[in-house]
Amino acid sequence: MHRLPWALGGRLSGIDRATPGRDPARSGATYAPVSFLRAPSRPSQQQRSSVSHRAAGRHRTLFRASARLVVIAVASAAAGCGGPVASPAASATSPAATATGPAVGEPVSLRLQVSLTPEELASFEPAIEVLDDAHPEWTIVLETVPQGSEVERVTSQLAGDDLPDVLRVQGLNVQQWIRREAFLDLSGRIPDPAAEFYPGPVEQFGWDGRLWGVPDTASPEVVFYNRAMFDAARLAYPTRDWTYDDMRAAAIELTLDGAGRQPDDPGFDPAAIRQWGWNGGLTYFWQNELVRALGGDLCANADCTEMSFTDPATAAAIEWWVTFVRDEHAALYDPYGGSQTGVPGDPFLAGAAAMGSNGWFAVGQLNAAGAIDYGVVPPLIGVDGERHTSLSTNGYVIAATSAHPEEAWALVKALVAPEFLASTWGRPGHAVPARVDAAESAIDAGHAPSNQDAVLEAMAVGRVFRPFTASAFAAFGATVDVFTQLNTGTIDLEAGLAQLEAAANAALAPDRAQ
Repeated sequence: MHRLPWALGGRLSGIDRATPGRDPARSGATYAPVSFLRAPSRPSQQQRSSVSHRAAGRHRTLFRASARLVVIAVASAAAGCGGPVASPAASATSPAATATGPAVGEPVSLRLQVSLTPEELASFEPAIEVLDDAHPEWTIVLETVPQGSEVERVTSQLAGDDLPDVLRVQGLNVQQWIRREAFLDLSGRIPDPAAEFYPGPVEQFGWDGRLWGVPDTASPEVVFYNRAMFDAARLAYPTRDWTYDDMRAAAIELTLDGAGRQPDDPGFDPAAIRQWGWNGGLTYFWQNELVRALGGDLCANADCTEMSFTDPATAAAIEWWVTFVRDEHAALYDPYGGSQTGVPGDPFLAGAAAMGSNGWFAVGQLNAAGAIDYGVVPPLIGVDGERHTSLSTNGYVIAATSAHPEEAWALVKALVAPEFLASTWGRPGHAVPARVDAAESAIDAGHAPSNQDAVLEAMAVGRVFRPFTASAFAAFGATVDVFTQLNTGTIDLEAGLAQLEAAANAALAPDRAQ
């Protein structure tokens, strides 16, 4: 199912809708991380400096003489943390173009803030150590923030004029700070990002015709299917040529109640479904790619600060999904809350749905669990003959107040270099590198599924979630219950669409003034 990439429920960046702001555990390389210097609260600049010197000595003693990386776990009100790539010709962000800075004198201390899962951190931290060792002109102070606390932390740092030099942020969160000019304009440093990166991830870091960040990874959605459920129904597996109507027909046949009856059978009990055909309906507005695939569009302007639900084409697309859930019962109205399946979390991953759209990170989860024999195909073909899918993104920004902008930019270039992306993100299976020349590192023929090229097709067409401006979360909160009412039939379509349009546009009004 479409994943909410952020902090509010759903699992876009792989996030659990039932637990706002948390990425689910994803499989990846394991590593015994270096010791953390855990502080009860985020240290002051003086404390960081002191910690840096003490930790540097400790790392030299315990690990190797050249290790200078400092890792600080930033305390927060929210608990929990939450193959090879060919070297391209020198480009704006390739290692050959990376400035190394001064080779003599005291190293520059660069604060690098990240918000990662434990599995991601296990890959990221040793990679940063190696990077730090290769650049004697730096001392990287790695600050970790729980995933559910990214917005609170960055907003607080911005208010206190205490942003780290470099931040790795979730794409859906970043626009609220970009539009406050919190970060350096990187446009002149990457004159042609489209030559190096997939367009979808880049888009989320742009505003006012300029580029304010550099994407490093994305998690596009592809179609997953359960082979055993298809075999039991004697249905052919999905193919790359499937349309939404093909999916719908199969999903209805694959939906079963407790007595094994299908939705078209007499006596079918929609209150006792044990297997759904598809893992969720249209349950929030960040699933606009499902609407666009059927000829509509929830966004009435480029950045989706004005939304349309009542336009005839859009209303027809929404009705397609509402009928699929409300009347045909082939998909869930509460995909992640557990009220229908009995278990919170994605229905496909839980073995309760025969098919579904999920972010690529689900591959790691499925392979780690080993309970489902599954396959994947590219995003379904829409009524326009094109594929449509959403993707969640992450990337790096540089604080406008950084005292070391050139060194910070050199660090960012190193962090998005092809081999760093491949070894830290692609090969461990955490996400797909946003660079075209590193994306194939996410494909590993040594494990399932067999058709992993599907993810590259998804990367090429994937679009970021809209709206992504500061009030998007308020608009989500104002509309999500109405989607549930539509999908359960407690409100009629016409009234529901009018209510969605009014609520979304009222919440987004402040953003239209920017």
